[in-house]
Amino acid sequence: MKAKLVCYSLDGLKPSQKVELCRKLYGYKNYSNHGKYVYVRKGLIHKLGFKRLLDSVILANHRAYPEIMDTLKKYGTKVYSFNVSVKYRV
Repeated sequence: MKAKLVCYSLDGLKPSQKVELCRKLYGYKNYSNHGKYVYVRKGLIHKLGFKRLLDSVILANHRAYPEIMDTLKKYGTKVYSFNVSVKYRV
């Protein structure tokens, strides 16, 4: 199956922008009432089904690729993408 390997760099972003981007991509847990309640906020990884291989490296299928690229470009990150062939579904 054909997929895209997306590598990006967060250099040049403010710390708040880095956190915002990572939360948007990967989601986060929200704690309220001093940890009594836990809410899982899903990110694009849950909605689109791409794989996080390493820090700043994503393996995406062709369905998820455009939205990931739009999100990364919105924050002004340096993005490198490569066409790859994988044996399993992404």
